[in-house]
Amino acid sequence: MMTYCLHTISLNARVPVRSIALIVFMIACVLHVNSQVNVTERGYNKFRTGANTSETILTPANVTSSANKFHKQFVMRVDGKIEGSPLYVSNVQIAGGTHNVVYAATMHNTVFVFDADNGAQLSARWLGNPVTGNDLHNLKPATVHAEWGILSTPVIDLATGTLYVVRWGYENNVTGPTFRLFGLDITNLSNDKFQSVLMDGFSVGGKGFNHSLQVQRAGLALAVKPGGQQAVVIAFGGGEGAGASPGWVVAYDTAKLATGNATANVWCSDPPNNSGGGGGGGIWMANAAPAIDNNGDIFVVTGNGPYNPQFGLDQLGESVVHLIWTPGDPGSLNVSDWFTPYMDADRDEAHKDQDLASGGVLALPDETGLIAGGKDGTYYHINRSDMGKRDFTKLIESPFVASFDYQPTNGHTSLFEDLNQVTSTDPFTIGPASGGRTAHIHGTGVYFNNLLFAQGENNTVRVFSKTGGKFGPQLLARGTSIASIGTSSPGGMPGGILSLSANGTSQAILWSNEAFGNLPNDPDANQHPTPNVLRAYDVSTAATGTLQSIWNSEAEPNDRVGDSTKFAPPLVANGRVYQATYDSQVVVYGLGNPSATPTRDIRRTVVFIYGQTIPGQDMFVRGSTKGGGAIRIRHRNWLNPHTNVYRWGDANLDLDGVELGQAAPPGRFGGGSPVDWTTSLAQGAGQPYVSTAGFGIADENTFGMNYWMLDVDMDCEQAFDDGHGGKWFELRALIAPRPGPEAAVAQVSTPMPPYTSPNHMGLCGMVNVFVANFGNLPAGLDANSAQFIKPSYTYLTPVDDRNASKDVLENTPCASPNIENRCVGNLAQTCQSVNGGSFFRTVQNCNLKSAGGNYGQMCQKSTGQCCTPNEGNICQ
Repeated sequence: MMTYCLHTISLNARVPVRSIALIVFMIACVLHVNSQVNVTERGYNKFRTGANTSETILTPANVTSSANKFHKQFVMRVDGKIEGSPLYVSNVQIAGGTHNVVYAATMHNTVFVFDADNGAQLSARWLGNPVTGNDLHNLKPATVHAEWGILSTPVIDLATGTLYVVRWGYENNVTGPTFRLFGLDITNLSNDKFQSVLMDGFSVGGKGFNHSLQVQRAGLALAVKPGGQQAVVIAFGGGEGAGASPGWVVAYDTAKLATGNATANVWCSDPPNNSGGGGGGGIWMANAAPAIDNNGDIFVVTGNGPYNPQFGLDQLGESVVHLIWTPGDPGSLNVSDWFTPYMDADRDEAHKDQDLASGGVLALPDETGLIAGGKDGTYYHINRSDMGKRDFTKLIESPFVASFDYQPTNGHTSLFEDLNQVTSTDPFTIGPASGGRTAHIHGTGVYFNNLLFAQGENNTVRVFSKTGGKFGPQLLARGTSIASIGTSSPGGMPGGILSLSANGTSQAILWSNEAFGNLPNDPDANQHPTPNVLRAYDVSTAATGTLQSIWNSEAEPNDRVGDSTKFAPPLVANGRVYQATYDSQVVVYGLGNPSATPTRDIRRTVVFIYGQTIPGQDMFVRGSTKGGGAIRIRHRNWLNPHTNVYRWGDANLDLDGVELGQAAPPGRFGGGSPVDWTTSLAQGAGQPYVSTAGFGIADENTFGMNYWMLDVDMDCEQAFDDGHGGKWFELRALIAPRPGPEAAVAQVSTPMPPYTSPNHMGLCGMVNVFVANFGNLPAGLDANSAQFIKPSYTYLTPVDDRNASKDVLENTPCASPNIENRCVGNLAQTCQSVNGGSFFRTVQNCNLKSAGGNYGQMCQKSTGQCCTPNEGNICQ
């Protein structure tokens, strides 16, 4: 008998009942652990509904921010970035005791086991060297990862205690990277349930599996036939379009794996046939797993690639595909049916990267319907009993827009007469929807109690109610938060990745891992992780037409989630929320002690600090509140690519130098918060403007050259309160790679600091002017001096044309009329003389300026002017 409880309420456990004694044992276990649940696969269950309906602890009443009970509790540290989703099993006997556990797999090819209730590491197993260097960059030229190992979410079979996981890595005596399937004992990761299997050598129609160019991103699945036979299902992406590596689905009979006699049953999405060489049609689904129905049939969706059906060699790019696994010797995996809403060739030349596979598949458990949708922002309600191939009349209802507001253009009245609504990405072409920003759907939606939830890129959560068996076209409600707000065209990835918790059909909370402002030069979040926010919505408010946000991880400064994993939904189990991150940790939230700072006091705060450097040197600042505590900051200036390298991951003014996810400069002194070189207009001849370059002439610099600027939104409630309205912080500059930190100072200022410190003392919410104490100062400069000036504008970030106030658009001072420019989202502004002063004014909404056809232009941040994007140039 296994040494963990197989609970009858487990969300997806396959539990063969062998005896009355076993039934009694299971009931006893359920009573002992107070109806705990297991989350053993991506999306909580084989249908991928994204809903845990057995959550008895978390409710809207105790999660809401006003209750001040739900906060970050602890983190689980791992050895690399996490791409897949954590899994949860209750009451596991491991590491000499019985624990509720979380399993997390990393891109370093390590599987970790943690105590779910306190974060203690219980076990870990490394599965070999991950893929790096040229092997990685040949596959992904731009990626946030320095190594690729375990990219997908594993799947757990509770009946056998097996965790199935696929790693990509290197092996002795094998050229290039390989994929290998492991079956680990969930009670002892050192034990293998079967001999690991090398996944290679597959071929269909003369097209071979390419272990160097396939991507195993989709979550693993278990397909269970009515007779009890079971396969582990593994899907692969490939390249983009015809001629690239095709997609694959591989199924192994798990009983044969255990005996060492398993044969791979394979299906290729786009093999060569009489119509051409095929290729593309990758199955990646933004890390979602294939959906499985009660018959053990498999449903996947393919991406960019040719569509040319031919019996036995179907090329099925841009298709939702029904596969049937037939167990036997050797068994088979074959196409039963499919639905293809469009062919790449049907869409105009400029509108590339349609990619239906970005959205995953959701099988509705209470009907024969299937929901799928990708980068065109449209949901297709497909009858999985008769999918229709290219016949739209077989759909359960007409396609409906799921992630954006459809805006008819050029006399069109139908979405399908007007296919260029949504911004495309290859090249970036800007349609009228969402203010010229992408509305792509990533991962599956969430289905709960006849409600369907989705959150596309650069948009709010949208809620559809099933009435008469149909969801569309009208919305029931929309959320209150826009993903990637503050990001101009083409917008940012990935929108909101959703999950839901409820106690039956009540106390429902929708959770969103939401992009919190993708920053310049990286709209796909492929080069740098995206700052994210974890958000909770009270589902009961959807009936009002507005889905109300009741909590988010930015409402309290210490609840910050960090750089969440791009496609990982929040995992909710037994009163806690587990969020995977690129910061090499799982962040855990739950009920606990109230926060001492439940209300944030955020103010724009600027530092100008004088310092001379030579080429190859960078300046940084470090700081704290009294006693050394860190202070939350959010950088406002993201226009200097050089210092942006150090800005990613910098969320605090602190004394530690380098934070999680932050790059360190060369040299032994480390870094801190990066600052940008500025000068005054009077001394800035020939220099660029901060408003477009991120350095150079700064509008609030009236002091001269070599004043380095920190421009942030700062949490003043974390600074030292002097009791007279002043909120103070300490600050010290350093130059890297040398000479390092400046010498101590003895500040003399008006007002004087409230206590003695060897550091500069600044006021939160002010422009603070200091002179760094590096010696050899020019005449007239004193390192002990400080000035405090009221900022010329105080509005907070992020802002863009969708939420900009009058202060943003009309009351922002500037320095050089008719010369200085800037972008506010898609609005191009120039400096103008107004009523005796100089202020930015809008001269063009670039999205409304035609770039040909239905397309608009972007505002180019480096020039502050409208720009027509084309391939290789996204007007950044």
